[in-house]
Amino acid sequence: MRKSSRNLFFLGLAVALLGAGVWAELGREQTLAVQPLTALDPATVQRFEIRCRDCTTRRFERAGAGWRMLEPYAQPANADAVARLLGIVRAPVRTRANFADYAPSKLGLAPAQFTLTYDDVTIEIGNEDPIEHDRYVRLGAELLRVPDRFSARLLESAESELADPKAVQ
Repeated sequence: MRKSSRNLFFLGLAVALLGAGVWAELGREQTLAVQPLTALDPATVQRFEIRCRDCTTRRFERAGAGWRMLEPYAQPANADAVARLLGIVRAPVRTRANFADYAPSKLGLAPAQFTLTYDDVTIEIGNEDPIEHDRYVRLGAELLRVPDRFSARLLESAESELADPKAVQ
């Protein structure tokens, strides 16, 4: 084997090894990536409802290019407020566990403090974790801990979610 052929062979081998290392690292990073609360795409959600223990139930429905509040007021909804409420479906999940292994009443999930329904997906939100200030969330048979960046939005008044709050009668 000539010297130049041998050098090309080793150079090609080094490139292949580096490529395999990059591919393995990308796979490892993807498995460590934070998973969202649901697989829903906020852009495809057609309707959603927010129920909570101490506030008014609010229902929204997509109307053409915008959103409309159906309850408690039948008026156009504020696009920014709706976008913030839709963002909850993609909230990052810190931990996942089997819901049956825990006492729902201790987690504020019997009954839930908030119940959100996006199309046909129901999300129940309970108490705040005292250490990391995450919210306990029930999604089907799973118990999740999600950073609490949304509970204040769920407690906002219905009037603040209207396109024209002054139009409330």
